Amino acid sequence: MQMFQFFICFSSLIIVGTFRQTTRTSTSTVLSTISNGLLDLKRLENVRNSINQQSRIAKLNASDFIFDFISATTGISKGTGGRTVQASAFNFPGAIGNGVAMTVGYLSACGINLPHTHPRATEINFSVDGDFDVGFLQENGVGFIMNTVRRGMAAVFPQGAIHFEQNLNCVPATFVAAFNNEDPGVLTIANTFFGGLPANVVGASLGGLNITTINDIRMSVAQNPSVGIEECRKRCGLS
Repeated sequence: MQMFQFFICFSSLIIVGTFRQTTRTSTSTVLSTISNGLLDLKRLENVRNSINQQSRIAKLNASDFIFDFISATTGISKGTGGRTVQASAFNFPGAIGNGVAMTVGYLSACGINLPHTHPRATEINFSVDGDFDVGFLQENGVGFIMNTVRRGMAAVFPQGAIHFEQNLNCVPATFVAAFNNEDPGVLTIANTFFGGLPANVVGASLGGLNITTINDIRMSVAQNPSVGIEECRKRCGLS
């Protein structure tokens, strides 16, 4: 319960900050971990290898404990349906050793955050504005869970579950996702299945499709986030 309350409070702070920053020109705080748009991975590793929290904090600057989702240059996934920005131990030094991470999703009209998993974290996803269809599938033998999340509501996706968020609006919508691991990881199902596994294995999984067909499918798999379901596209005049 304490962790759940922490996630809600953490999400609320980010939400308020997002609304405030969208009303003015954003003044990016350049983290000392980022130089010329590139992450200083050696410094991040040095922070991670600290013997205790006191040593870890001593290696950090005040600016390492804040993250600007509006002007971020790292942790970004961008597609035809919008973009997501993640703050994790990879690009947010203040998260290292504290067991938390966060993603803000900016989905365009009918945009969808494609089915994916977080192998190392449970997610609580809060709708800042707009309505989302959300669903998850945990494992073999367990039924598909589907809900509609409206503004001010949140959904939980268990660790490792395949899940998605579909913007049902004809205007952009925003969500905030908090994680109970500083390195939640992400595996986008279609991209990884078709693009990461050997083509002959994928073909065998699909009833014996040949390698040429699999390679053709690979070329058509959308980048995340993508434009979403047909019903929404038609309703919003996007198809």
